[in-house]
Amino acid sequence: MEGNVYIKVGNGNKTKFWKDGWIDQTSLRELFPDLFLICENPDARVSDCWTEQGWDISLRRLLNDWEVERVAALLEKLAGMIITTTATNKILWKHSKDGVFSVNNAYKRGLMGMTGAPKYNWNYFWKSDIPTKVKCFTWGNK
Repeated sequence: MEGNVYIKVGNGNKTKFWKDGWIDQTSLRELFPDLFLICENPDARVSDCWTEQGWDISLRRLLNDWEVERVAALLEKLAGMIITTTATNKILWKHSKDGVFSVNNAYKRGLMGMTGAPKYNWNYFWKSDIPTKVKCFTWGNK
């Protein structure tokens, strides 16, 4: 499920700055692996890195010239983000317009090959004479 949801940050109290997919549905660790390696606190929350003056990204050492450019790129990525202290974070489903999860939608996505499994005609499978417990076991382990 992890790859199928994203976080809409409100106050950032429960969202990890580097590790959760809260910007463009991707983690900053994936977007900026070089900066992640030198960050002071890899488990920092978004709310820990946000101040009234702007973003405060703590790094363990002084930066090389090329790393300064990477920090600038990170800050540019963060520029459009608004942290609201009164709003809570929301976890949203990537595969629906409103972000609401439904079993029907997840089932359809599974049949469309998101799991990497080849498409299979499940209607034929369920209508077959195979014992129900075998069907359930097989379907659950596809």
